[in-house]
Amino acid sequence: MIGHDEGCTTPLVGQVQARKGEPSARLSYLLPVPELEQPGLPSLLEALAWFAGSCGALHLLAEVEEKSPVFQSLRRAGFSVYGWQHIWQFPPEYELSPVLPNLWQPASEVDEIAIRSLFHALVPPLVQAAEPIGKRSLNGMVYRQGDEILAYVDGIYGPAGVYLQPLFHPAVDNAADLLRCLPGSIPFLMGRTVYLSMRSYQAWLETALHTLKMSAAPRQVLLVKHLAAAQRVPSAVTITAAAFEKHQPAMMGPGAESAHPFQADASPQNRDSL
Repeated sequence: MIGHDEGCTTPLVGQVQARKGEPSARLSYLLPVPELEQPGLPSLLEALAWFAGSCGALHLLAEVEEKSPVFQSLRRAGFSVYGWQHIWQFPPEYELSPVLPNLWQPASEVDEIAIRSLFHALVPPLVQAAEPIGKRSLNGMVYRQGDEILAYVDGIYGPAGVYLQPLFHPAVDNAADLLRCLPGSIPFLMGRTVYLSMRSYQAWLETALHTLKMSAAPRQVLLVKHLAAAQRVPSAVTITAAAFEKHQPAMMGPGAESAHPFQADASPQNRDSL
């Protein structure tokens, strides 16, 4: 999408990526970088958000370097911060490193419940609101420690590189080995560069990344613009015993009191027989 406002010398270009069935769209890029401080940028961002909403997205996500001037423009356009991340790059020689046996395995349908439980246990609610796991297929790789899944890695595969997003439980006792053998565990890598997104809630893994001599880009801010307003939905009211009692049919005659379902004869004689 191209934005051109009065007073702007150069048209601004932006792209939004929206995948079918996913609740969140993603801001892919804004160009040209030297001209992004023009007054026409907020209008372009609003147009991109409208387009994402018309595709069925509930959120528009963006990732920008913390010191970038675009960060403040995104804030003024209604984006809010929900996290931080570092992008790490694996050395090329790790592709040829031997894969330790039985560490990473392809996720199957049987693992879906365990993966979703891991996601809800480790990912903060603020991040879950921006990037819900939803109903998307979980076809990454899992690591089992004993009979329990303690790590999951999802990936985006492109012609020039592979972008991995890990989720490690703190109980993992060999994090460095798991990270080292990730490139060799990817089928048909064919020389592509492997990148790793390390979120702020997984920052404890950065110690292992430093020991592996991996390089990191400047810290990025994770931003979200909510495209749908939350509404309260009335829930079903539980019928209590007292409310149920008020709607019991009237009973006439001498046996009415003893026949009431919520009464019992508490005479001393009956108590002795209990």
